[in-house]
Amino acid sequence: MTDGVIVLDKPSGITSFRAAERAGRVFRRKKCGHAGTLDPMATGILLVCVGKATKIAGYLAAQEKEYEVFLRFGAATDTGDATGKETDVRPGAFAPEGAVASVVSGLVGTFAQVPPDFSAVKVAGTRAYAIARQGKPVALAARQVTVYEARLLSWSPEGFGLFLRCSKGFYVRALPRDMGRILNVPMTVAGLRRLRVGPFRIEDSVTLADLVDEGKRGEALSRLVPIEKALAGFPQCEIPEAAAAAVRHGRSPGPWLSGREPVGPKGVVLLTHGEEGPVALVERVAGGQWRILRGI
Repeated sequence: MTDGVIVLDKPSGITSFRAAERAGRVFRRKKCGHAGTLDPMATGILLVCVGKATKIAGYLAAQEKEYEVFLRFGAATDTGDATGKETDVRPGAFAPEGAVASVVSGLVGTFAQVPPDFSAVKVAGTRAYAIARQGKPVALAARQVTVYEARLLSWSPEGFGLFLRCSKGFYVRALPRDMGRILNVPMTVAGLRRLRVGPFRIEDSVTLADLVDEGKRGEALSRLVPIEKALAGFPQCEIPEAAAAAVRHGRSPGPWLSGREPVGPKGVVLLTHGEEGPVALVERVAGGQWRILRGI
């Protein structure tokens, strides 16, 4: 059986779901999903999880991300990107480079961001985009997000490019709305490329075209990242067979982890055992106890 993660360079014009589905056909696995979503117009890193790796998709998606974004002046859309319906059009409108640079640098920090109306956030059990498509108002609560780095890459009267390093939950398509209000210029995301997710960089990726090309498939398949390597950003702990058996039966690994101080995202630790490899993801909770987050 094939289990692991493919670092896919998603092309524009295809949904993340379809990209993962096509990858699954190559591996002949029905169990195939993706960690984090890229909009159809966006390109770049999409982590496709194959087999047992689907169990860790949420943890991979929660890692830090990097993007290159191009925002075009002159028109705003209901979706925040070039695929949406124009809602405010002002031909020739633009913001000076200095003003844009100041707003970009001001993005760095932790703040409350309201997701775009056209997002997958649920409102009373319904996706926000489904409500927005009906022309109904969408009331979304702000969420805490963090921008670790923001740099202006280019500027012209047509638009500007920027680099972003941010936390999970950050919506790039909210930038035209929020920056547009500050600069008093309508704008929209005209280009978006994801360059990194956690330890995975665009240089490590394989294109969907190569993945489905029979002549190049062998080399592409060799790029499958094992689960334990995919979780390299998390601290790992080797446990004995007795502990692995206990965890597999849902019992706490506490007796074998006593005194160990977890580090990393939310104190999440990957437990491994010999050639068996990954056993489970666990987390330190109140009272110094450990709980199993996900068996692998």
